[in-house]
Order: sequence, then structure tokens, then C-alpha cells
Amino acid sequence: MKISRYITLSLLISLSTSAFAELPDTLLVVDTPSNVLITESPEGTHITVTDTENGTQNLHFVEYAPGAKVSTSRKSTRTIINFPGLDCLNKKERCGCSDSGLSIGMDGLCIGLNEAHGQTGGGGIQWSKSFEISWLSCINVGYAFSRSRIYLGLGFDWRNYKATADGKWLMPEASGGVEWGSAPEGALVKSTNLKVFSLQLPLMYSWRVPKSRLKLKLGPILNFNTYSSIKGIYDDAYGNRCEYFRKDFDRNKVTLDFFGAISYHNALGIYVRYSPMKVLSSSSPINFTPFTLGFTFLL
Repeated sequence: MKISRYITLSLLISLSTSAFAELPDTLLVVDTPSNVLITESPEGTHITVTDTENGTQNLHFVEYAPGAKVSTSRKSTRTIINFPGLDCLNKKERCGCSDSGLSIGMDGLCIGLNEAHGQTGGGGIQWSKSFEISWLSCINVGYAFSRSRIYLGLGFDWRNYKATADGKWLMPEASGGVEWGSAPEGALVKSTNLKVFSLQLPLMYSWRVPKSRLKLKLGPILNFNTYSSIKGIYDDAYGNRCEYFRKDFDRNKVTLDFFGAISYHNALGIYVRYSPMKVLSSSSPINFTPFTLGFTFLL
């Protein structure tokens, strides 16, 4: 009985010692490494890591015990397809690093308020009632290097410019533009909307702020404005709710925007978007340039 107890006690001590010996140990931590040099000799292994930020070298020496048998391995991976929101689960993204080379990705949503900047024709379009919904790029192809990435994408944008004051009624005019007209006799105007849908090509540069989870993104966006319409809602003289719809007016079919955004952890951020080009044709009595301020999601 005593012998079996000694054997059991010896096995427990052996297992606990083996488990303790297999616990991982952190040898060296460098936030922004650029070069790693490993030199092995019978005495041990020399590890030299160069820091990207300040150019300093971090040294570590692992000494071999006499007669020790040592094996080493190396493994590297590179992600070609990246999706917003999944980056925050990637260890390389958490430390601010990124894969180098060609990559395919996707951007998230932008939702903001539109200002009809520099309105002509007496004004009337309200910033607080006008909004934009944009999918910056449903697919993009780019090149990543260090903390940066440059890419060209394909996305969609929908802008709504709205006026709710009674008597403000958008209508097409004779030269193909848009003007403030008169609602049907006896009508009580509820709202009138100018809507523009665009196919957009964003050329973006993104950069991760060192030692943080912030990401900056900026660049131009080329818009092909494929559709536009005017919709009015009013109550007639008998109190019936009515709608008015027109799309026979001229828009500026190709415009250029400038975009800038800052996001946290690829989840939530803010953005601005401005175009120096007019929304409608140059002859339109009512015209303006769009300015948008809003939030980004998974960008």
C-alpha cells in the first residue's frame, strides 16, 4: 500500500512539473517591428528586433543547456479579403499592423444630414430635414503597406433634399431646371423633396493611427448621378392627402465629392463630404452644392 502511494505521489509531482514547464513565456515585445534577425549557435539563440518608430534594436539571448536538443519553426499568413467589422477580431489589426500587397475589401454605411450650401432662388431646403444614405464601397480593390491602404471601390449614394415650409413647392421650369412654384389651389403643403441617386467610385487612402484603434480615411469620390426626382406631399382643399411626382428636369450627371472620416475600432465614426459642383444644371434658378456631416458604421 505504501509503495502504491509513493508511486501515485511521484506521478502527480511529475505531471505538475511537466505542465508548469509547458507554460508559455513572453521573451520580447516590440510594438512596431520592421526587421527580425535570429542567429543560432551552440551556446544559444540571439534575437534582434528593429523598431520601426525609432530605429532602436531590441536584443534577447536564449542560452542552451549542455546537451540540449532545440527545434524551431516559422509561420506567416496574409489576408487577401478583408471585411469591415472583422478587422477588430484580427490580432494584427489590434496592434495596428496590416498585411502588405494587393487586397479586396468592402466599406460600411454612411448616414448624415445634407446642407444645400449656397442655395440660390431664395432658399428653403432645410439641413435638419435633408439626409444621405451611402454605401461607400460594396467592393474595392487596393494595395496595403505598413499602416496604410490605397484602394478604388464601387458604391452607391442616395441624397434627399427636403423643404417643409408651407408655400415652398419645387417644380421643373421651362429651361430644364428647378424653381419654387405654386402648389394646387387650396392645398396645404406638407413637404417637397428633391432626390438624387448616384453610382460612386471612391478613391480612398486609409491610415491607422499608431498605438490606437483610430483609423483615418480620405479621398475623392466620382459620382455618376443616374436618377433624380421631385416629390411633393400636400393636403387638398377637402383635406385629402395627395402626392406630386416629377422627374423631367436636368441634373448634373457627373460630379466630384471630397470625403474624410475618422472611425474607432472599425465600428463607429464621423465623416464629412463636400462637392464644389452644383447638383442641378447651370441654368436652374434653384441650385446649390451639397455638404454632408454624419456617422459611419463598419467603415
